Amino acid sequence: MNIQERIEALETEFAEKIKALKAEAQQVDEFPQYKDTYYYIQSSGRVDWLPWVDDDIGLRQQGLGNVFRTIEQAEFAVEKLKVETELRKFSRPFEYGKFNYHLFFDIDGNSFRTDFTSYCPPQGAIYFESEEKAQEAVSAVGIERIKKYLFGVED
Repeated sequence: MNIQERIEALETEFAEKIKALKAEAQQVDEFPQYKDTYYYIQSSGRVDWLPWVDDDIGLRQQGLGNVFRTIEQAEFAVEKLKVETELRKFSRPFEYGKFNYHLFFDIDGNSFRTDFTSYCPPQGAIYFESEEKAQEAVSAVGIERIKKYLFGVED
């Protein structure tokens, strides 16, 4: 096989692989499609499933971020909500100009600690009035659960 034939063979092989990957990506992007099974969190916190039929209920669930491809994704979301709820028992709203302590995970340094802000609140943070209150919350909820469900880190 000469060089030109090898190039053509590779172009054909990779064209087929690219086509397959694009089709897979389209399916991922277009989830859910008619009759796909999707999972959602009921108001009780229980995970349930339904076939997707593009109805008002499904569209409302999707608009809230309550449509999951797998049961594991839905169960993870339930646990994340539980962790956030438990932390909020120790929290307070952001107070401009005051120390607002929040949890911080440095992935590169693999270190978990508290930090604070007074003027620029990060999106989604849960604030505590003091470092001690933040540490009390971490002790009550559990550092491993916080790392797993809020920061996506497992040791």
